[in-house]
Amino acid sequence: MITPRRIRLLATPDLAGYRSTLVDLTRALDVSSAADTFVVVPTAAAAEQLTRTLDGRLPRHPHRPLIGSRAQLYDALLARLPESIGLWSGFEREAVLAAGAREAEEAGSPPPFHVRPALIAEMLALYDHVRRLGRTVDDFDRLLTGELEPAAASDRGAAQLLEQTRFLSAAFRAYELHLQDSGGADEHVARARLSSTPAPKPIRHVVIAIGDRPFDPDGYWPADVTTLTTIPGLDTIDVVATTNVLDAGYLDRLRLAFVEIEIESPRAPSQSGPSLVVPGDELVFSYRDREDELEGVARRIKADRRRGAKTPLDRIGLVVARPLPYLYLARDVFAGAGIPYQALDTLPLAAEPYSAAVDLVLESVSANFTRRSMIALLRSPHFRFQAGGADLERASIAALDVAMAEQRYLGGLDRLRALADTWTGDEQPAALAALGAAVTLAPLAEPRPMVDHVELLQAFLHAHDRAHDDRRRRARSAVVTALDGLIAAYRRHDPSATGTVTELSAAIRRWLGSQTFEIETRRGGVRILDAQSARFADLEDVQILGLVEGEWPERQRRNVFYPRSLVAQLEPSRPERIAIDEERDHVRAARAVFRDLIGLAGARTRLSTFALESEAVVAPSTFLDDVPSFGLQAERAAADDGARVFGYEVLAADPLATGSRWAKARSTNAGRDRRRFEGEAGAWVLPRVSVSRLERYMKCPFQFYVSNVLQVAEQPEDEVSRSPLERGRFLHELFETFFHEWQERSRGRITADNIDEARALFEEVAGPALRSLPPAEAGLERARLFGSAVGSGIVDRVFAMEAERGAGIRERLMEYELDGAFTFAGEDGAPREVRLRAKIDRVDLLDDGTFRLIDYKTKYVPDRRQALQLPIYSACVQTSLLKTHGRIISASEAMYLSFEGPQAVVPLEERGKLFEDLTASAGHRLVAALDDIAAGHYPPRPETKNLCTMCAFVAVCRHPGGAEEGTENTRAAEGTEGSDRNARSSSI
Repeated sequence: MITPRRIRLLATPDLAGYRSTLVDLTRALDVSSAADTFVVVPTAAAAEQLTRTLDGRLPRHPHRPLIGSRAQLYDALLARLPESIGLWSGFEREAVLAAGAREAEEAGSPPPFHVRPALIAEMLALYDHVRRLGRTVDDFDRLLTGELEPAAASDRGAAQLLEQTRFLSAAFRAYELHLQDSGGADEHVARARLSSTPAPKPIRHVVIAIGDRPFDPDGYWPADVTTLTTIPGLDTIDVVATTNVLDAGYLDRLRLAFVEIEIESPRAPSQSGPSLVVPGDELVFSYRDREDELEGVARRIKADRRRGAKTPLDRIGLVVARPLPYLYLARDVFAGAGIPYQALDTLPLAAEPYSAAVDLVLESVSANFTRRSMIALLRSPHFRFQAGGADLERASIAALDVAMAEQRYLGGLDRLRALADTWTGDEQPAALAALGAAVTLAPLAEPRPMVDHVELLQAFLHAHDRAHDDRRRRARSAVVTALDGLIAAYRRHDPSATGTVTELSAAIRRWLGSQTFEIETRRGGVRILDAQSARFADLEDVQILGLVEGEWPERQRRNVFYPRSLVAQLEPSRPERIAIDEERDHVRAARAVFRDLIGLAGARTRLSTFALESEAVVAPSTFLDDVPSFGLQAERAAADDGARVFGYEVLAADPLATGSRWAKARSTNAGRDRRRFEGEAGAWVLPRVSVSRLERYMKCPFQFYVSNVLQVAEQPEDEVSRSPLERGRFLHELFETFFHEWQERSRGRITADNIDEARALFEEVAGPALRSLPPAEAGLERARLFGSAVGSGIVDRVFAMEAERGAGIRERLMEYELDGAFTFAGEDGAPREVRLRAKIDRVDLLDDGTFRLIDYKTKYVPDRRQALQLPIYSACVQTSLLKTHGRIISASEAMYLSFEGPQAVVPLEERGKLFEDLTASAGHRLVAALDDIAAGHYPPRPETKNLCTMCAFVAVCRHPGGAEEGTENTRAAEGTEGSDRNARSSSI
């Protein structure tokens, strides 16, 4: 028996009347009727705003209706049935559908895509969409198959969609069969039960304060209308809407949905619309980005308070289409301005740091316990690892990082176990902790039941949990709740589901990505509201933020399985109308909501937009073009008084006013030499002069300072094979051994006549060294040394260099050592004695009485115009040979010999300059560098900008890429001596 019911449309002129109508409906309630009345609002945040409005307007009226979302309405209806119905959770429904998908595939309906957890969620959303439209799975199969089948023979896309439809239909039927056999219930089973089972104490009055789908994202569906018009005991349905929304097409749809609806226009209190506060000739405030927009709000509120404005903060509303970006920014912006705020929307759980920590655990297993993943896990502030009963120290983790890199540890539990047994130094505690974690987590990499995997992960998180602040505790609690739900769903509905860490990671990330996390803000501050909940709030001052394309109106969400034309086949209305008018009706509905929000405030409204989103230009909303037609009274905004609101503004203008310890410390240092803060670290003695160290200083003084003075070690890198340094040493030793053996056989210069003999000897020398390498690496190295059918090798390059030069070689001095005092002249001409120690790859004494200096490079060679090695070594070798041979032996040539670079031989030469000029210029640079180092002058001044992209110390550099010209300080202006390069120093 269907209960007779009255269905009314309560049309209001604006949102003020909208809220007054809801207040009047509440005022008419008594003790019994209030308990049987439910007001349907879009979200929990909207319910809270309506509750506050009712409390503010009816402080002495104790009777309140039930208020909640569409889902909460169903919970309330089900709770009144004689027999309770336990609705399946989202975890359970997805687990059952995943099992149904496997059954469909096994039954001969394979999916045309790889079924992943995220797609299971989309499949469930499609199923709900079909059922909420009032369709069955048979309808879905019949309508889409009938549309696709005729074209499938000639259209490959239609054939694939037909195959997809058959799979989805089979999976949906398997899901419904599981639902029936288990005696469980979802929303759709619950609707059928509500329509057929009278409640002893039913809800008798439902107030619908939401729109319809798809034009209201939180609105009701056709299946909801069927339920509300057939459920026993419900005798009154009131629909509340504004005339703007009704005129945008909602009225026509209401008449179609509720055939016997009565239209009333409750008398609302007369109220003039708010004034529109404008910045000048424009109607909208424009900002750079969202953060700048919120800072503008904070400055305006502070300025209004200084001018004596009395509007309470909780009567000021900031209305946004997407709360999420603004909620993250508001924490810092409003806290920095000292303005309390309140927000009732939730944040995604996946964005919380603890969720990222869970991802670290999963990543360590999927990466097979590599160095980077294990070190990141041990360093996580969310976990506590111990060795020998004591918490790990950071120094031990750092030592393990270096030890793993030195051992070329690239992952693997067996390899980690073997290395952990050999480590006995500072790295041992961290190694034991890493090994323990890896042993515990290793089963996740094996195919096992998913329920076992989730339980193991949960046990690991519990065992290594570290106490933290309240927000982190709440985030962890939400993660644990999600894992509990996943365990229960797998155990009850899909115990046979198996997988490895790959499937586990996908499932965990899918669920954490769909969960939300409540933030706690106190009452009494500025309200940040989404457009759905704002219409229920009583506000005096409103600013609509973020008026950009893509948000006002929001883009419609597309179905991932079918184009809109096919989904339209499922609509109760004619598909032709949906296909033509859906986009237009969506914009019309969004424009009506915007028009209502313009009049939301009791006194003043502001509109604002911004220009950049993640450094990309965004366009203002087209809705702003309609604002002049709304007829609002314009009010020019008060001029900015320039007061400082944020801490960084005060710090820049008057540091001491902040009361910070840093500012006080800096203020007491006013008499100190400012150069201490501009790249001057004080006098320092270079322990040992080497040309390579001086070249590093010349490339970037700050990099030299961090590495050599402070002795900060660079972060180790994982090497699949030998490091470049190890490989370079390997090649050097090979050629040193070869040439020693070549000279022992009294062989001179390698020529075209004896090059085959030289190659044979080199193969003989290289054989034992190559056999000491792993087989794969030895094969690669042999090809590099001796070449292949597609190119010459390193041996050919070295031998060709000698063969192409006519001068005979009397003796080769391999690994020639320099260790002594050498004299160089600075730019002022004054001699400077420098004690150098170096080892030169090769010095050839030639038959013509000169020598040739050769410096091997594995691949790339330094810039000859800046490098010191060739000219300085040439000068030092000449001095050293004079002492050992008793006569002057001049350098005829100095070169870099690149084993694998684009150019094999790179000689020391410069157009228009003699060899002696080049060595003298290098001496000037060497003396200047030594003077700068001794004076402690270490500005961030890279030789080229791209050095910063590869610098290991860029995180501690104040000016990555080098300081700008405007910030540079000249030492000459301070009265100190130095070269021209010193005049370009900058603060660090």
